[in-house]
Amino acid sequence: MADPQVLIVTSSGAPPSAVVPVLAAIEAAGMRVRAIDVGAVGAGGGGVADRMRRALLGEGAERKLRKELEMSPPDAAVVFDPHSALALTVARDQVMTPAPVIAVVGELDPVPAWAQTDADRFIAVDDLAAVALTDAGVEGDRILVVGALGERAFAEAGATDRTLLRTRFKLGGRVALVEVAGLGAEMTGQLALQLSLLDANEHITFLFDAAGDADAAAVLRRQVPSLGLRGKLFGATADAALLWRAADVIVARPRPEVIARVMLVGGKLVSLVDDQLPSGARATTALEARKRAIAAKGLLMLSSALDSAFHGTPPAATDDGADHVADIVALVAGDKRAVIDERRIAAQAATRDKVRTASAAAQAAAAATAMPGELEDLGGGTTPDPVDLPDKAELERLRNEVARRVTEMTKSMAAARDAAADAADKAKGAHARGATDEATQLERKADAERARMHSLLAELATLESELKELERAIAQVADLPKPPPASARPPRSDSAPPPPRQKPASIDDELAKLKRNAGAPTSSAPPKPGATKPPSSSSSTSSPPPKKSSGNVDDELAALKKKMQGAPPPKKKP
Repeated sequence: MADPQVLIVTSSGAPPSAVVPVLAAIEAAGMRVRAIDVGAVGAGGGGVADRMRRALLGEGAERKLRKELEMSPPDAAVVFDPHSALALTVARDQVMTPAPVIAVVGELDPVPAWAQTDADRFIAVDDLAAVALTDAGVEGDRILVVGALGERAFAEAGATDRTLLRTRFKLGGRVALVEVAGLGAEMTGQLALQLSLLDANEHITFLFDAAGDADAAAVLRRQVPSLGLRGKLFGATADAALLWRAADVIVARPRPEVIARVMLVGGKLVSLVDDQLPSGARATTALEARKRAIAAKGLLMLSSALDSAFHGTPPAATDDGADHVADIVALVAGDKRAVIDERRIAAQAATRDKVRTASAAAQAAAAATAMPGELEDLGGGTTPDPVDLPDKAELERLRNEVARRVTEMTKSMAAARDAAADAADKAKGAHARGATDEATQLERKADAERARMHSLLAELATLESELKELERAIAQVADLPKPPPASARPPRSDSAPPPPRQKPASIDDELAKLKRNAGAPTSSAPPKPGATKPPSSSSSTSSPPPKKSSGNVDDELAALKKKMQGAPPPKKKP
């Protein structure tokens, strides 16, 4: 079988600290690599101008990636930033033979934009990064934890015993590695001065990594002896990774390459946070959450941070993440059909649930407004819940989605049929040449393609039945009257509580009411509804006007109270 072909998608937003080691590991595994750069589409920024630029550049990137996938279909595609991953997954869904997409998330604190992509696998550095991806909305079964993404030499050094390395390089006491490359001569001198102020610095050996910075090396050669520091200097050497491993504490700016090295060799970082590295504060916070770093905000805080870093045991070294990524890419590329089908089956299951729900709602709404026909049983003691009419626009959108899936499934089925026929023809040719092993492999491939073709035919039949069901649901709700909103519906009789019984008024309440109304002008009470007014008469039989009471209000109240208590009225004297 031929080696898997892998498409590497990079951009201006792809971190080189992750791209370089992963690309080297994939090539070392023997896979064929083709790289494509989509430019500024992967650039970050959350402003309006940044989003507009990505939207405009994203269309061009999608066309470029779709053309690449159609002309040279890979077995797997690897991407390193969320915006390029979004363009890649859109292009993947538009080609006849899609390839699995593997998103390599090299950040310790992944951005939420990763959840907007539809990658088949997400590679996380550690468990905390995986949890952050899950919180952002990425499905947990798609996330794989691999370890830090860095140079292979540092990963191999992380497996070496630290005590043996100190003996080899003659390092005694505590060991601190200081990366001075890129700091400049002035800052390097200030750093050396702050190190001389550290308590018990005579028991600490400082390893200065100057790499290719000659100015920093010149300053250290001049100041370290005069300050009385125990220090050693190295630059571009094959033992650089081993020297990083020998140190307990590493002093450096929190660049992505430094973070990967610290995690691979198992040291603790004293992070120099300044304005020269805008993302340094966020990276330091992520490392502090993993107990792998202590922040030194300015050189004046370096002594106290370094003293705190020496307490406790150094963190353990992580696995070689780049090597694990290469293994994952090889596995996914070797079983790309199953990975693609996994995503397709999950999407179809979600669509199938939506179709069933919409169809059931449409049938219930049609039954609620149907013309009466045969005898219906309306008993049961409860009032049925009102049925919400399905949205016709939503049903049509769902129908278009199912129709699109039918088209894609038809293309996939035809591709599987053609692949089976091609493999069968090649198997016959191999038999004619006497290549028995090759013919056997081709026959197995032809059988697998035929099995896949029959599976796709079964799924295609299911999709067509769902499409007919949606057509029937749309026809049912087309002419139905729209029900009133829920706020305008009358309450259900079985759920309405009975009205509370009113408490009968007591004598004291009646008396208080009468006192309140005392002295108010009398007015005739309005007639009760439905009552008829008796005819008026001008004869002498009309009732005389009522007599006015001669007592005051208190006397009348006392008399009324006695009367209501049942006492007989006092007799009048003759």
